[in-house]
Amino acid sequence: LVDSGDDGIEGPVDFRSLSVREFGTIYEGLLESSLSVAETDLKLDKNQTWIPAQPGDDVSAIAGEVYFHNASGARKSTGSYFTQSFIVDHLIERSLDPSLDKHFSQVQVLLEKGDGPAAARKFFDFRVADLAMGSGHFLVSAIDHIEAKMTAFLAEHPMPQVEEELLSLANAAREALGQNAAEIEIEPSSLLRRQIARRCIYGLDINPIAVELARVAIWIHTFIPGLAMSSLDHGLVCGNSLTGIGAIDEAIKELDPQSANHGRMSFFGTEIEAKLTEASQLLIESASAAEATAKDVEFASRIAKEALTRAEQTKLLFDAAVAARLGLLNTVGGADPTLIEKISMQPEIRELVITLKPAHMPYLFPEVFLRENGGFDVLVGNPPWEKIKIEEHQWWGLRFPGLRSLPQLAKNKRIGELRETRPDLLREYDKTVISTDFERSVLTKGPFPGISSGDLDLYKAFCWRNYQLLRQDGYLGLVLPRGAIAGSGTVEWRKEVLTNGAFTDVCLLANTKHWVFTDVHPQYNVALTTISKTTSDVLSFTGPFHSAEEFKKGKDQLTTVRSSDFATWSSTYAFPWLPDAKSVEIFLAMRQHPRFDSKEGFEFRPTTELHTTKEKRFYDFDLEHPTGDIKVYTGGTFNLWDPGFGDPYAFAHSNEVFPFLENKLVNQRNNRRSAFYGLSNEALTPRPWQRARIAFRDVARATDTRTVIACLMPPGAVAVHKAPYLFRKGGTASDEAYLLGTISSIIFDWYARRYVELSLSFEILNPMPIPRPSLDDALRRRIIEISGRLAAVDERFDEWAREVGVALGSVTDPSKKNDLIAELDAVVAHLYQLSEDQLTHIFETFHRGWNYQARLEDTVQHFRSWGRKL
Repeated sequence: LVDSGDDGIEGPVDFRSLSVREFGTIYEGLLESSLSVAETDLKLDKNQTWIPAQPGDDVSAIAGEVYFHNASGARKSTGSYFTQSFIVDHLIERSLDPSLDKHFSQVQVLLEKGDGPAAARKFFDFRVADLAMGSGHFLVSAIDHIEAKMTAFLAEHPMPQVEEELLSLANAAREALGQNAAEIEIEPSSLLRRQIARRCIYGLDINPIAVELARVAIWIHTFIPGLAMSSLDHGLVCGNSLTGIGAIDEAIKELDPQSANHGRMSFFGTEIEAKLTEASQLLIESASAAEATAKDVEFASRIAKEALTRAEQTKLLFDAAVAARLGLLNTVGGADPTLIEKISMQPEIRELVITLKPAHMPYLFPEVFLRENGGFDVLVGNPPWEKIKIEEHQWWGLRFPGLRSLPQLAKNKRIGELRETRPDLLREYDKTVISTDFERSVLTKGPFPGISSGDLDLYKAFCWRNYQLLRQDGYLGLVLPRGAIAGSGTVEWRKEVLTNGAFTDVCLLANTKHWVFTDVHPQYNVALTTISKTTSDVLSFTGPFHSAEEFKKGKDQLTTVRSSDFATWSSTYAFPWLPDAKSVEIFLAMRQHPRFDSKEGFEFRPTTELHTTKEKRFYDFDLEHPTGDIKVYTGGTFNLWDPGFGDPYAFAHSNEVFPFLENKLVNQRNNRRSAFYGLSNEALTPRPWQRARIAFRDVARATDTRTVIACLMPPGAVAVHKAPYLFRKGGTASDEAYLLGTISSIIFDWYARRYVELSLSFEILNPMPIPRPSLDDALRRRIIEISGRLAAVDERFDEWAREVGVALGSVTDPSKKNDLIAELDAVVAHLYQLSEDQLTHIFETFHRGWNYQARLEDTVQHFRSWGRKL
């Protein structure tokens, strides 16, 4: 463009002053923003969140007025650029560099053979994609990185064909600029970036706004004065990679499962490949077009559209495969693809396709997937972290500020009123629930094993899809939540990578003080994950880092272990949080002891009792004037050694809850996955809720002052699923006291913090190590005595205390209690066979910023004292 400035002088507009950051800001702002009508006068609190205004407050939105907010209910004034540049640069470098090195070695082989034309074709045959590209930040950075590497390669290995192509473009640009040509320098690197964007870069996003912004961002970044804007419609497309078909074999499994299962050639596969090969040749021709003028661009675009038209039949087959996956079409084992075409044109299937926006990869990008060793060379990005789940109180709270801050009883009452008085919103809510359930169903039926374990989240499906679309020896560079490398929903994915690929660099970041993501809670942790689709028995990781300074200093200091050894660390192949070599040493030493779920000596199984939603009918939330006669515990009701720390979740009537639990227990005895499976009625007498038992908080974070918060829950109380308990399946009350003391120690908690992020799940707990000393071991006896005295706080625990052999309520002096807790840590450290240096390191790395010195000194004194006794 040519424009005149304030001084009246005409000149070309320098688009380099616009960066991808601006487009990211626009995109995030549009994506996160919502409008609502204020039901009452609203004001803004200190966090800029809308809340009801009180008399005398400054009103920011009067009743009936439209107000602007984001998904959390805060006022949205500007966009937020989500993925910071240091993250993008780190992943681009870790994934692109090794892949480009392999690519250039292949080009060099062709040059050494004297086959210049083949080398020139191979030079640009390097494909990078982002499956959820947003405004294109990763892709713009990838263009720059590839250009720098290609420029360096060409400097050492001149390629006349490539140089002639760039020179031809430069001459066309100068000719178009005419008299302005002398004022503008056209650099070979800029021309190379333009060709990389056309031939090497691919991106998808389900949001059409994102696709348009990404195209504009890349256009501007690769802009050459005098040359027409190149066509990016083929490489940057709107679609959903999770709902589409990722490979031809994937479609055949749905359309012709008999051939797929028996390894036979399918007629569908032959037909699909024939059509896509024809389309691929057209797309290669389109990419080879000069695109120096608008006419050239139009020509290239027309060829690309013709390619999709030629491959339209394969798209219909892929649509049919998706329908078959969802049970809307019976699979066939014959050889008549026209039958599938006819069925796929049925209105309900066409409607399905419109709803799902499936991106069929071989159809969209045949030149990528039909080449030898098909697939992308590199996949990068920050896929969405979004639970496919509707929380009713959050949904209503977004539309009615202040709702979520109400007490549980008042909140439930208010939601009930809204459901009665706002039928329009109730219809919208019900529609949202239905669409969310459908989305969940589609993803769980996709080729993403295990993602439904725990809450279904989009990142879990993206982990699979990115890995599946890589060619052999390709690389991934993804921003993932820690759950991806530690959670239950990605166990099968981690196993697949460990078996057939490699975690080459997993860099853990703690979002302390929002240094990683400003709009993500500081207790969330992030994994910058680089993966190679090359079988290797080596795995590397580093971190966690809590600041940019720590990251810069330690990102290259990797801990490297054998993948086969790593696979034995936990049953879920989870990555532990190990900040340094000493931590690795302690971690491996503790792992020498039996697992928590071992039956050696005693056996305890984690289980739950009631659910906050499913058993809501039992709860009396009026805590001040309850009618129920028993307390319903939740995680916040208790603390370490304190069963009365907080309010109960609710009250309940024993004559309603106990019969329900009795019936549930009978059914669970026949369930192999139950803690009570196969037990006799005698073995379950007294019932679990009739005796004291260990409960622990399900909600647990490694960034809190303590992570494993367990307590002895009194008989007669019941608990919701946020307070699971340990059912004593084998052992005595003394074993229970020993276990409670061990898991309540700083030592065990330190190990738990290696894995826990937001929840102490059963999958995390079961593989954790618990020493199993002999019954007459002095350390074991002392843990039982300390734990028993600390846990049996009053007469509710009288029977349990008598079984353990401790005095009831014997620890009332705070200083004595603290001394016993310090001794407990020391004794547990000895049981894990740790050294004093290792014990000190545990305290030093347990919690950032905590004042541990006095407690450590007390613990070390007891540690030395017990060392002399032993």
